[in-house]
Amino acid sequence: MIIAFPYKEFGEINIQDSFAAGVFDLPSITSDKVGIDAVREALVKPICSARLCDCAKGKKKVLIVSDDVHRPTPVHEFLPVVLEELFAAGLKHHNIEFLLALGTHRPMTRDEMAAKLGDDIVKKFEVQNHQWDNPELLDFVGNTDGGVPVWVNKKVAQADLVIGLGAIMPIEVCGFTGGGKIIVPGVCGEITNSQMHWTRVDVPHHEIIGKADNPIRTCIDQLARKAGLGFIVNVIMDANQKIVCAVAGDMVAAHRHGCEIAMKVYGVEFDKEYDIVIADGYPFDIEFWQVNKALDTAGIVVKKGGVVIIVSPCYEGFSCTHPEILEFGYLPTEAVKKLVNCGRITHKVVGVHMIQVGTVAVEKAKVILVTTGIPKQDIEKAGLLTAPTPQDAFEKAIGLVGKNPSVAVLRNAARMLPIMNT
Repeated sequence: MIIAFPYKEFGEINIQDSFAAGVFDLPSITSDKVGIDAVREALVKPICSARLCDCAKGKKKVLIVSDDVHRPTPVHEFLPVVLEELFAAGLKHHNIEFLLALGTHRPMTRDEMAAKLGDDIVKKFEVQNHQWDNPELLDFVGNTDGGVPVWVNKKVAQADLVIGLGAIMPIEVCGFTGGGKIIVPGVCGEITNSQMHWTRVDVPHHEIIGKADNPIRTCIDQLARKAGLGFIVNVIMDANQKIVCAVAGDMVAAHRHGCEIAMKVYGVEFDKEYDIVIADGYPFDIEFWQVNKALDTAGIVVKKGGVVIIVSPCYEGFSCTHPEILEFGYLPTEAVKKLVNCGRITHKVVGVHMIQVGTVAVEKAKVILVTTGIPKQDIEKAGLLTAPTPQDAFEKAIGLVGKNPSVAVLRNAARMLPIMNT
């Protein structure tokens, strides 16, 4: 069996026919409405909300918050029908601004903004990166019921209507992306971002993965609602990056309906765990901080004591904004908690990432990273194994687990939701 990867810079893996190998990919989805037509239909029939054109009537300041370059959401494809609704409400260009939800990611360039939103949008409207680390640009809007302080970008607090654009897919930290996550952590300050993520640490894995309603999502929804998110437009994409469904309307009700659809689009059943799991990071390859989504998935499927092979360019290294990864390396959960509690790791979101990776790479399996974007010494400093090619990584994995291993190849692992029937 020959396994190829969606990158020019990497070769193939040749898996012997005698091995018990399986290839898993996202289900094939058919839909009556796709692309911009799916979004248009969602806007005509919003969930638990008036139409966007009615919500926008009489508004002076409308803020559209979009996900950033680290997400593959093709916002430029469906943004025109969103703007049609706003123009139908009587709004002009000067009434509408765009804010890019970076979370704690690096700022986007002008070209990246144009690719995400459309060149005409960047020319005609005010478009800004969220600055999560600039307290002068944040407003305190109160605390959640759980005591999490809500510091949000001033533009959100000052807008008459806030619209969130993004995609719904599985994610380890809160079950699914989309909905209020565009605000929290998308355009919040570091304190809010960290506290929201840290609530995930002591919640059991099975209460989050594939669950639209969970303690982390509850926190996100409370924060986003308090901050003022008034309307969402979320899309669901298939393995080929095609929009196969969309939801619009209330930030909770519409999101939950979208999660039900996402379960069908991204859910993949497994009857057992595997000795060796091979996955790539596509299309989340900017940095390992995002590639970790594929590792989260592989970590569910791999056996205790097995090996995960992750193949990705990691174009910008481990993380552009969080050097703590190389300072401390990936560690067991309790060791990371101690570093956070004693103040050596000041950004709790970093601690959460380190725990996510460490849960797989330290506590369950060996992880071999094949990449062109991170030097060998840095990979090893972080506590991971490495190999120059996918084939070399596979041979190393066989040496670690023994002859005749069971092998699983995960296509689109970064978006896959494993359903374990074991």
